Parts: sequence; C-alpha cells; structure tokens
Amino acid sequence: MTALIAGPRRMGGVALVLTTAVVSLNQARAADFVDLNDLGGVGLLQTPSARFMEQGSFGGGIAAVKPYNQIQLFAQPLPFLEATFRYTDVTDRPYGPESFSGAQSYKDRSFAFKLRLLEEGPNNPALAIGIQDFGGTGVFGGEYIVASRRWYDFDFSLGLGWGRLGEGGDLRNPLSQLSSRFDRDRTGTGTSTSTPGGSGFGRLFTGRTVGVFGGVQWQTPLDGLSLKAEYDGNDYSNERGTGSSIRQSLPVNFGADYAITDNFRAGIGYERGEVLTFRVSMRTNFETGGGPPKVLDPPLPKIAVRDPATLGIDAPVPLPKPEFDALLAEVKKALKEQDFTLSAFDVEADRRQVYIWVEQGRYRSALTTTGRTVRATSAVLPAWVDRITVIGVDAGVESWRLAVQRSEFEKIAEYRGSPEEVRYSADLDPVQPYHPEADAQDLIKLPAFSWDMGPGVRQQIGGPDGFYFGQILWRVFGDVRVTEKLSLSGTVSLNLLNNFENIRLESNSQLPRVRSDIVEYLQQGQQAVTKLEANYITSIYSGVYARASAGLFEDMYGGVAGELLWRPHFQRWALGVNANVVQQRDYAVRFNFRDYRVATGHLNFYYAFPWYRLRTKISYGRYLAKDYGTTVELAREFKSGATLGVFATFTNVRASEFGEGSFDKGFFVSMPLDLFFQRSTRGYGSFLFRPLTRDGGQKVRDGIDLYGATDAGNPERIIGDWADVVR
Repeated sequence: MTALIAGPRRMGGVALVLTTAVVSLNQARAADFVDLNDLGGVGLLQTPSARFMEQGSFGGGIAAVKPYNQIQLFAQPLPFLEATFRYTDVTDRPYGPESFSGAQSYKDRSFAFKLRLLEEGPNNPALAIGIQDFGGTGVFGGEYIVASRRWYDFDFSLGLGWGRLGEGGDLRNPLSQLSSRFDRDRTGTGTSTSTPGGSGFGRLFTGRTVGVFGGVQWQTPLDGLSLKAEYDGNDYSNERGTGSSIRQSLPVNFGADYAITDNFRAGIGYERGEVLTFRVSMRTNFETGGGPPKVLDPPLPKIAVRDPATLGIDAPVPLPKPEFDALLAEVKKALKEQDFTLSAFDVEADRRQVYIWVEQGRYRSALTTTGRTVRATSAVLPAWVDRITVIGVDAGVESWRLAVQRSEFEKIAEYRGSPEEVRYSADLDPVQPYHPEADAQDLIKLPAFSWDMGPGVRQQIGGPDGFYFGQILWRVFGDVRVTEKLSLSGTVSLNLLNNFENIRLESNSQLPRVRSDIVEYLQQGQQAVTKLEANYITSIYSGVYARASAGLFEDMYGGVAGELLWRPHFQRWALGVNANVVQQRDYAVRFNFRDYRVATGHLNFYYAFPWYRLRTKISYGRYLAKDYGTTVELAREFKSGATLGVFATFTNVRASEFGEGSFDKGFFVSMPLDLFFQRSTRGYGSFLFRPLTRDGGQKVRDGIDLYGATDAGNPERIIGDWADVVR
C-alpha cells in the first residue's frame, strides 16, 4: 500500500483501485458511517464522504490538528443537505501587529455545505458534491465530488478535489474542457485570502489541476468503535493562511472514532506522518427529539361522553341569561384548571355550537390547545352542543380558529375514533377581528401584571483582542397588559460576571457606526435597561393585522415604529410592511440617547414552502446605515419546534466600503425551551451568529413581530401532526 501512495504521481493507481472498489462492492449490511471528520462534516479525517447524518441533526464539536484548533457547529437541515460552520485558531500565524491584536493568533471563520446527488442503490454508490470555506477567507477553500460504497462493515470513499482538497494532485482540471474560466489559478478568482468574506463564486471549481482523495472506514465488532484510513489529496507545503510551511512526510492519515453514547463521540488520528490529532462532538436531533416527559403539565382531562338518550334534546333558543351565566362560569373554571384563560365566549344555540376564545402560554401547538379545551369543557357543556370552535388569541388578536365535532372526541374516549377522524370533520376557519360579536367579551381582568427572571449571556466571539469575551447576566422581565390590545413590557439586565474590559478593538467603519460600536455597549452597558416598550396590536380585517410601538426597543436603539401584515386565510404567503424612526441609545444603555437618528423600513414577503416546513422571508428597504437593499432568510422548522436558518443581506454599499466580510450574513438557531424542561412552555431561546459585526445591511428590532405573533395559525403547523389533538 505504501508504494501506491508514495507521491502525487502515483494517484492514478490509487484512483483505479478505489474506483473499482467503490463501484463494484455490494452492500450487505448497513452500518453507522456518520462520524465527523476534522473539519466538522461527515467523513474520514481530512476528507469528506458521501454519507449524511439523519435530518434534524444538530451539534457542535472541537478538533485539534496542529497548527489548527477548531470549534465547529454542524447541522443536517434537510435529508440531502449538510451544513457546517467552523471557527479556526491558526496557531502559527499572528492576527496582526501586536499593538492591534495583543499578539493573538489568527482566527478564520468559514461555512461548508455538502449536497447529496445520488443515494446508494444496489448498483450504484452514494454520490455527493460539496464546498468548503464558502464565503470565507479561502484558507480552507476547496470543492469536491465524492462517492461512497458499503461492503459489510466497510465503507469505501473516493473523491475528486479542487483547491485545498486537491493541492497535491497533478490531474488536469476536467472542467477546463467546458470553459477557460476554470483553467486558471485560484488566487484572485473572486474571494481569496486578500478579500475575506465575499461570496467566493468566482473561485468555485477553478484551478489548473485537481487531485484524488479517498479512504475506508471499518465498523469494528466492538460496538461504537470504527477505524479509518485515508489518502489525503492536500499538499500542505502550499497551505494558505499559515505562518510557516506544514510538514507532510506521508499523505496517508489513520484514525479511530468511538461513539461513547448516541449523542457523544470522540476520535483520534495520526496525520501527515507527523502529528497526533483529537476531536470530540456532541449532537442532538431536532426532528425526533421532544425533550423530557411533561410530568409538570396539568393532567390530560378525560373526555366526558354524553348519554345517548340526551343527544336528541333540543337547545333552548335563545339561551336564557341565567343558564348562559352559569355555563360561562363553568367553562371558565374548567379552562383555568388547564392554565388557560377564557377571554370571550359565545353560544349559538340554534346551530348547536359554542365559540371559546382562549389565551394560554403553555402549548405551542394549536391542536394541543384545541384538544385540551374540548376535553376540559366536555363535562360542563350541555348535551345539545355538537360543535365546538376554539379560537386562539395571541398578543390581543386571533391567530387561529379551529372548529371540531364533539362526537369525534367521544369516539376517541370509547376507542372507536382517532385523531385523523377528528381532522376529517374539522374546519380551519378564517380568523376575525377579535371576538366582534361574542355574547361575553373582555373576560380577563385588566390591567394584568406578570414577571419572571433568570440568567442570560452576552458574548463576543472571535475578535482580534481575544477568542471569547462573555458576560453572565441576571435578567428581570416584566409585562403589563393594560387593555386587550395594549401591553407594556420591559427587561432589566444586571451584570454578574464579564471580561469585556479586555476588548480593545475600535471600529474602523466607513459607514455610520450603527452596529460596529458594539464594544462600547458591551463595556459600558453592563447594568442595563435592555427593553422598555409599548405595543398596541389590533386586527383591522380578517387576516389583516396592525401594530404601533414605542419605547426602548433593544440595547442600541429606541423610537417609534409601526407594522402592517396581511396574512390571507389558509395561504402559504403573507405580505407586510414596517417602518420606524429610531435613535441610537447611549452606551450606558439607560435612558439617554446619542445624536444619530434614522428612519428605516421594509417591505416583507413571507412564504411557507410545501416541503420540510421550509420558510423564506424576503425584505427590501432602508437599513440603519441609510443603505438600501434586500435581506433573504431561509429557515427549516422541525417537529420539535426548533428552527435552523440562514440569512444574507445585499445593499448598495460596496464591498470595499462594507469592510471585512463584504456583505452581512449569518445563521440562527431557535429552540423551544420545553426541550429542556418537564413542563410545556411557549418560550424560545434564540442564538444568532454573524461572522463579523459590521454596519451595512443592519436592521433594528422595533417591537412585537406580527408574523411571529400570529404564527400559531400557520396551516402547516395545524395540518402537520394531528396526534397533538389528543395530547
């Protein structure tokens, strides 16, 4: 084997052997070949494979491969798409002059994507295509096509690499036959180390030569242990972005991975014939994970089944007031036992139905809310009530209306029905302006006050002054419901511990410093009035919502704002517009302001795709630095309620004027808090990451988002999983 891999000129032989293996071997038994490689994607050590994790997988890891130390985040948002973010410490290269960086080592940020082209079949291998260091500096830039094939407990991979993955190759770039644009040196083709943060489209699959890589993974008889060997197509003597030449005495790497648990894995390796390597990762699954059992929720009410002899009794029309008042009191009491609040109630005795307006902060699913409402009230509703319409109220407006047949729930109680049968007889009705004609309205005693408190974290990652700066806070939240439509909310943040005093980086922005002065806010705003705002929300017409807001919206801005949203019934799209006039807050984050004032606004288009709970939001308008452009967001929501998304903003600011990064981009993760607790809650924890904090393409958070406030009525959520109606 050593003779075959002695140097790049021997790669033709390696390609022939591995190609024969990959194409001809038969799959006899499936094994787990989804260990992560050193770069955070599924593969061997330095090379990728055509394998993918289960959809919904999400996690993080660390890897040490001298001179690189990496922190990685990885995700499988779709069955055919793998995404990775890497933050790399290049230990043998300084960040910059010591006076600028404090003699810190260089830091690199990059994204990577892998797309499945072909699933493995009886007569074909799995096939994937991927990009490393997309939109980054190009230090790890490379593209590849790779095939994988199983044979019993062995998984063979063979790939063709461009850029870093094929630096050691001497095969002519096959794409040069298609166009001369591919037959050129990668330096200067769009994004490179000299222009960090651009899109990098210009360099994709370019280069005069390409290289072969490949290897094998053996799932050993010891459960969880796999061994790996690979041929590495990189020529480390030409490695970009390092401070010295990296030695490679052998282009073969060896390693082992062990699954300590289903969600925790560790690996070691011996690479380049020179260094020992280490990696560890943890993962979860947003699609299949539901958190711990919700033993602290109110018990699921039993369904009271009506006596068949009472089903033919006619309702008194109209319902006498004493009977209505008594029924209202019983319904309110039954819902209170579920931590639900009855905000309005209506009876249509001639149509044998009731309408129940419910506000609750426990369950994310409209189906769960409907099911528990029907169960809780089944023991108190008169026998003549055949149909129950449950209306969800959020932020003072209707977000959904679901009408169900009472008899279908009774069949479930007698083991003669199912959630699917409830669905077939149910109607998702258009929402209306808030209970316009209900017999009993405004049942919530106002004003109502609520508060909570808990720990929080603020952080700054990857600046030239240091890798990580963070603050542990104690936050106190308060909310006053003044009227049905008007609410006041505020948050005070108290510093417990931080190391922000060590940040020395100053903004060098050519644009108005709308975000890049973040260091000043971190250092001076440690005891802060984070938010203090008023929101008035109303429904103008069915599916048309309006909001007016004023106050201190976030750490950096306060002002006045307004929003309109048109969300047609049972449609996948929605259209909105928002506008605001905001002023920059003082660095101390109290009640004073700085001089900078700006008017911003956006036209927003929302669309929910019919696949995988994918959504997009496209915004066009004016940003905080008075630049104009478009923001595109794409997100995937999973069954657990967790969301993964990416965004990018392109404005009329030139890349050179924008600065490092070239344009604003990043990703976000939103996780429902009940994934961690034994009680249901509608609360979310969110994390948004930008590789760099710049001033171009920046928005302000200016009050309660109407699309989010009404999203419980999203048809995709309601139609998606009708099993929730019996939970």
